[in-house]
Amino acid sequence: MAQQAAKVMPATAVTKAAPIDPAAVAAINRMGDYLKTLKSFSIHADTTTDEVLPSGPKLQFGGTIDLTYRDQDGVHIVSRRDDRDDSRFFYNGKLLTVWVEAKKAYAGIVAPATLGSTLELVKDKYDVSFPLGGVLTMAARGEMLKDVKAGVMIGSGRVAGVDCDHLGFHQDGVDWQIWIEKGERPLPRKILITTLTQVSQPQHSEILTWDLSPKIDPAMFTFVPPEGAIRIAIAERKTVPQAKATTGTKESK
Repeated sequence: MAQQAAKVMPATAVTKAAPIDPAAVAAINRMGDYLKTLKSFSIHADTTTDEVLPSGPKLQFGGTIDLTYRDQDGVHIVSRRDDRDDSRFFYNGKLLTVWVEAKKAYAGIVAPATLGSTLELVKDKYDVSFPLGGVLTMAARGEMLKDVKAGVMIGSGRVAGVDCDHLGFHQDGVDWQIWIEKGERPLPRKILITTLTQVSQPQHSEILTWDLSPKIDPAMFTFVPPEGAIRIAIAERKTVPQAKATTGTKESK
């Protein structure tokens, strides 16, 4: 994990802070406005994810996510984790497909023409979250704080040698922190999510490396089933939420 230096706050500082610090809101909005100007980018993320076993022990697994984005109508994601099969996501403005090569299986749906609407659809209807879904939501719509109850500007930190503003937020069941690059490129450089609904408070972290001038092959956004691939259905969630799902700043595990 990248080295970082930041001011230290008590663990309860974020959850007790109210209302949301205007400086924290301004930093998030500046990041969102900047992300919405990007027509394409790629991200490499190094991730760690805690999993709590039914018997009690909390384990941690490493992983990576490689994402390529084209303005609103193109996403290709490769998600790898130590304890799971690799998966790939393809979105081309018409179809969304998930491919698990180890099982030679894929699932797909007809998708809305914009990425923001697609993210909302798969979360609400299928209870599926994209890897790095929070970043994609920010790039597509700029939403991040609608469910936040408290937030603070913690101070300065460094992620992989990059100077960042360090922010912390609280919403129902979750505390999350974000490190945003200082200067003319307010990119998210690290995200840390703590689940509060479990006694052991498992965490998920993502350290992000950005390329704002990626080489893009348009074919990478469309899945072509290889010989022998099996198509499976995506199960719909059993209950429809009364309100729209959260924007997914936090990646579900």
